[in-house]
Amino acid sequence: MSLLNHDCQPNCVMMFEGKRLMLRAVRVIRSAEELTISYTDILAPSKDRRSQLQEQYHFRCECKRCSTEDKDCEMLSGEKSAWTSIKDSIHHLEQLQSEQHWDELLKESQALLHRYSDVVPDRNIYMLRLLDLAMDACISLDDYETALEYGNRALGPYKLYYSDPHPSRAVELLRVGKLQHFLGRLEEARGSFTQAYGIMTVTHGVAHALTNQVQRRLSECQAELNAV
Repeated sequence: MSLLNHDCQPNCVMMFEGKRLMLRAVRVIRSAEELTISYTDILAPSKDRRSQLQEQYHFRCECKRCSTEDKDCEMLSGEKSAWTSIKDSIHHLEQLQSEQHWDELLKESQALLHRYSDVVPDRNIYMLRLLDLAMDACISLDDYETALEYGNRALGPYKLYYSDPHPSRAVELLRVGKLQHFLGRLEEARGSFTQAYGIMTVTHGVAHALTNQVQRRLSECQAELNAV
């Protein structure tokens, strides 16, 4: 596994099954095509990805995504002064999250959302991170309706940035599906669980515990729909 090179749009992901590390293809791989993984979070603009890779791994990434600055405009869309303010707040908000100060986290996250949602779209990566933090706070405070609102807003950007099957998008769909299921929105939950399962069969494999959890959720949801 240590021989695998980096690409910002890799054709493989690494996944643990218990203590066993698995390499899984996320798209069709051509004959003699190099197997690649991502060393860094791909949910970042090319300049930040290159900087982190240079600092940590001592190479300049020349992959297609970095060379063409693919999706950078979408990631940094909106009014710059507004999303810069959100960006500067993320570290503090993540500290509140790690310390489980949920009331403070929700209050400060919602203040930023109310202030900047009109000028910074959800596809901006800092707005997207803000939505995830607000969603976590709402779940921890049992405000599931608002958590679902934020989760639904995040799904579009996740689909945009994780166009190939990716564990992060699958987990986000699972989180949204759980909220929909709990709130009795069975048709919506079935759709979310179905999408999550489809991705996880590729990224995790059908035998993985998380894939099995999604399959059970999907079966429960279908049984409840049949009983209506």
